[in-house]
Amino acid sequence: MTSKKELFKKKAQELTAIHNSPKPTVLGAFNDIERVKSNIQILPELQAFIRPLTNEQFSQLEQNILTHGCQDALILWETSDYELGRGESELSVYVLVDGHNRYRICKQNTIDFKIMLKTFDGIDAVKDYMIDLQIGRRNLTLEEESYYRGLKYNAQKGKRGIALQLAQEGRGEEVVNIAENLAEQFNVTSRTIKNDGKYAEGLNKLSSELRNDVLQGKGKISKKEIQELANANVPDNSVHNLENLMTKTTKDDSANVDRKEKLLIEIKKLSENLKTKKNCELLAEKALSLKELL
Repeated sequence: MTSKKELFKKKAQELTAIHNSPKPTVLGAFNDIERVKSNIQILPELQAFIRPLTNEQFSQLEQNILTHGCQDALILWETSDYELGRGESELSVYVLVDGHNRYRICKQNTIDFKIMLKTFDGIDAVKDYMIDLQIGRRNLTLEEESYYRGLKYNAQKGKRGIALQLAQEGRGEEVVNIAENLAEQFNVTSRTIKNDGKYAEGLNKLSSELRNDVLQGKGKISKKEIQELANANVPDNSVHNLENLMTKTTKDDSANVDRKEKLLIEIKKLSENLKTKKNCELLAEKALSLKELL
């Protein structure tokens, strides 16, 4: 029995072949392709992986498309609301994976474009694919190189816990050192890869506009300061003003230092008198509080 993934793959190949063929297609096939084009969806969490263009770069791309048409196919992920965790429907939806700027230009100027359907094992696989696409772009800034390496490290690090558990249970392969593996791949040190991970975490705390400015070299904040944002207690994509955030972070850090010192004094006193059950329980409670601040 043909699996759903195999059917998706076959359908994607058929649509791509039909769309890229110079021969006339039957009305049904044409309508099918146009239906897909008219139902393209953009996921903000995936769009965040797209390299930001400067105004000049966007204008140049727009002029090229107006003059020569959209030469490269837009890559779409054929999935469903159920797979995306948005509902129970298993009807196909088409998520834009690559070509966000081209899609915007084509829609604004009513220009036709090609499509290519791809299937993935889930949204994490899509993100891995998109990160690799961005890393392969030419003329990346140093900030962008660090950011995309960090995204790749963080994505793989998130899977390492599962891999370790499977390995311990004898159901998985030997777990590799992610930082060292990526360091060799990108010809940098493992420490650089780990710092890149913090850098990516910190950048993702910024609003998309602010993050784009930093990636284009316009930001007035150091890489170290952005890495420190990774530990700031703020949600992703919520920071619109770096100065206010850094002031708040400095105050929070000072408060944490005072709290640590106070806990250390209390722990020392309690450890000198563990004759009662109450003191032992208090010591355990204080130790846990200190652990959360470290």
